[in-house]
Amino acid sequence: MKTITFLIIILFGLGCSKNIDYENLNEIDISISSDHKILSNSDLIKETFLSFLNEQVIDFSSVSKDLYKTTWVYAFQAKRKWPNRYNIKVKEHQPLAKWGDNKFLTHSGILIKPSADDSHIHLVLLRGRESEKFVLLDMSRQIQNQLNRYNEKVEEVNLSSGGYLKVTTEKGTELTFTTKNFREQLERLEDFISFELFSGKLNNIRSMDFRYNNGVSILFY
Repeated sequence: MKTITFLIIILFGLGCSKNIDYENLNEIDISISSDHKILSNSDLIKETFLSFLNEQVIDFSSVSKDLYKTTWVYAFQAKRKWPNRYNIKVKEHQPLAKWGDNKFLTHSGILIKPSADDSHIHLVLLRGRESEKFVLLDMSRQIQNQLNRYNEKVEEVNLSSGGYLKVTTEKGTELTFTTKNFREQLERLEDFISFELFSGKLNNIRSMDFRYNNGVSILFY
């Protein structure tokens, strides 16, 4: 339903004209705006849009699909101001986490793979089966809530096929849990942090393993 809505807006903005003849595409002025900081490569959006303006028949659905494949855009409005100006307003997926080597988990719950360099986006990295992406995200946030107490950050969460959850922090500490008894193990993490919060030892931990029944294995540097 969203697709139908914004495509209709585009057609109205262009005056419902399918045959648009431009002798020089360089003379077209395109401005891009959004209600938030734009993650997508603006030049890539312009290039994609311009490439279709030169066609005899403009396929707006193809424009949309190309943008979806290569940028963060999931919806846009294009309004033409005669004779050669276009105002494009974009809506983008908001990233919640990195997924695997080159994908992102978005606020709408889908995985996307934008072609632009997004290395500047600092997000937790999740690895596991795609069907468990929401479980992984929730677990990472629960663990992060505990680590916030001593200013540590989760960098990567890796769920193995055997149900082992391996968490790596920015300072290199490794935490190991199991998904089966995760809630109980998370409580042990909370208790351990409370016990050591003012000892100064929390920043000197190499690994914490919570897979033991009613216990935790701690390895210090």
